[in-house]
Amino acid sequence: MSFFLRKHAFSLMLFAVVGLAVAFSAPVSESGFLRGDWLTKFSVAIIFFLQGLSLPTKSLAAGYKPLRLHGFVLFWNFLGFPAVACLLLYPMARVLPTEVLLGFGVLAFLPTTIASATAYTSISGGNVANAIVSTVLSNLLAVFIVPAVSVVYFRLELSVEIPLGRVLLSLAYMLVAPLLLGQIVQSRVRLNMDKTTQVTRHGSAGLILFIVYLAFAKSMNSGIFERLSFSSLAITLFAVVLLLLGTSFLVWTSAFWLELKMSQRIAAFYCASQKSLAAGFPLVSSILLTIPDLEDTAMIFIPLLCFHPLQMLLAGIVSPLLKPRDNAVKV
Repeated sequence: MSFFLRKHAFSLMLFAVVGLAVAFSAPVSESGFLRGDWLTKFSVAIIFFLQGLSLPTKSLAAGYKPLRLHGFVLFWNFLGFPAVACLLLYPMARVLPTEVLLGFGVLAFLPTTIASATAYTSISGGNVANAIVSTVLSNLLAVFIVPAVSVVYFRLELSVEIPLGRVLLSLAYMLVAPLLLGQIVQSRVRLNMDKTTQVTRHGSAGLILFIVYLAFAKSMNSGIFERLSFSSLAITLFAVVLLLLGTSFLVWTSAFWLELKMSQRIAAFYCASQKSLAAGFPLVSSILLTIPDLEDTAMIFIPLLCFHPLQMLLAGIVSPLLKPRDNAVKV
């Protein structure tokens, strides 16, 4: 029991924070002391500074080959996953709220995880150096790809005018500048990277929980449950499971075409099939702040909040199955 709680602590805390926002949304109301978007902006900036501080960019040289592996991961992160999501979710478009559908669209374009993809690659006997390179490349590119795609996507789906120049300038201050500052500090200051990574991971997790609380409390004050019925939530969960299993199966089988070693294929599988809550939540939060009159932002995050714990559960199930029986794989 204690092992289960430690392993899934963050996912459990996410649901606890959502429950807290449902029960105590007053602090984020117009008269509350947590009102205003500046708290979200500040939290996002700190998260990206911490990511820049801990990104293992010095390790890139160790695992940049084969290049086709990283191309495969980037393809699935930003092209293959959205295509599968569009095909699988099209039949459900009429029964889900608009914001939830937007959430699936945003989820589809998010980068891969860093910590969990690398960790499960190691547990499964995969090539950790390859996993590090793929996850870093995916998350660095996401800082530019996700905002650009999201702005176009929201323009089309919500029929609202979002000035791209102002959005990119705002994101440069909130995302790019803190990320680069973190990298500069990492290169200039001698840090114990193991301790730094641990501290930044806990710090980022705490800030993400805070942003989740702000988003759901704000949506509670705008009446989120008047639009999200139990049936809609059940369909959303079903769609998340379908999307997770479908993409994971397609990623694993299509990796055969690359003619990779088993250890490299394992790294490609985890990096190509997972989606990052740590990078995705602050990225999407910063973009949503630029959209006028959008109240139910929490509904957009529901697919991502459901996808995150389920992908961790799936990784825990398949990791013993992928691990070579003779433990001969060197990583």
